[in-house]
Amino acid sequence: MDVRIIASTNQDLEAKIKKGEFRDDFFYRLNVLPIRLPSLREHREDIPLIANHLLEKAMRAHGPARQAHFT
Repeated sequence: MDVRIIASTNQDLEAKIKKGEFRDDFFYRLNVLPIRLPSLREHREDIPLIANHLLEKAMRAHGPARQAHFT
């Protein structure tokens, strides 16, 4: 069986290994191709771009919003 796993965390797993809170054998199996993505805190200027993209995607999927009529 050929299996690929993509895992993500906001924890420092190497520090957790040193504390005995994470298994080192599991870490080294997961850590084949590490990709570090900076948090949005480090790239605040990207937030409007991402929000705009998600809004446009939702509008394409669900159509324009309808006004509610209350009687």
